[in-house]
Amino acid sequence: MINKNLNKNEILLQTKKKLFLNLYGEHQSTFSGNGIDFKEVREYDTSDDIRHINWKVTARTLKPSVNIFNETKQLSIVLVYLNSGGLAYGSEKLKKDIAVEVLTSLGFATISNNDMLTTIFYSNNDIKFHKPTKHKSIIDINYETSINLDPLGNEIDYKKLNQYLLNKIKKKSIIFLIGDFLDFDNFNLIASKHELYCVILRDKSEEDLNLFGEYNFIDTSSLDEQNIDIDKQSIEAYNKLFKAQDIKLYQHLKSNRISYQKIFTTDDVIKKLNYLTRA
Repeated sequence: MINKNLNKNEILLQTKKKLFLNLYGEHQSTFSGNGIDFKEVREYDTSDDIRHINWKVTARTLKPSVNIFNETKQLSIVLVYLNSGGLAYGSEKLKKDIAVEVLTSLGFATISNNDMLTTIFYSNNDIKFHKPTKHKSIIDINYETSINLDPLGNEIDYKKLNQYLLNKIKKKSIIFLIGDFLDFDNFNLIASKHELYCVILRDKSEEDLNLFGEYNFIDTSSLDEQNIDIDKQSIEAYNKLFKAQDIKLYQHLKSNRISYQKIFTTDDVIKKLNYLTRA
């Protein structure tokens, strides 16, 4: 269940105060157009807009010259919410709460910048695709969709996810994958066609197991139950395996120049998103 203490309006308010998606000012096209950033002065051509004539340069050179500007390029942002069973876990706050906040904040920042937003809610059991839009109503739609999704019993097949995104997203885009990444596949093909960002959602207790005794565990993805006796040796083995898996994930992301940010359930989400978009 979503944390009712953090509603949509509070998320949007915090986003307005703190989040400025730093991707936006840096994605200019190599084409010339009617943007606001000055590029160069060149000799006038009959296809040029006479409003852009640089009269000082024209007077000095006795040749009609015009100001050329960089075209401001509209971005295509794709938010992919990975609805795995792991999102149902959390010690003080569920990882799902953080996923909803990340999705809402990034969606609001995108629409506020008048860029095109596509949203995908993905799991092996269900895929919801919200087509590209610049309409602000998508923020409410995404919020309601995400809080009503039940993560329990859902898994992510990352190979199928890769293929789905490669087939579905044709236009070069900035893609944010939002999930816990307890498993992953090779993202190099997606990263070669798009600009890829991974938002890794975690709870500190799952990375540093500190339980002793006999427990009945339920796998949040398969819903299988298992009774396990946890001792010091098993804790050390678990923590070692978890750390090794994460090192493998980070090495893969870095080698493919994929930006990523880990956000714990105790973190300031907006602050961490700012770190990510400045990378």
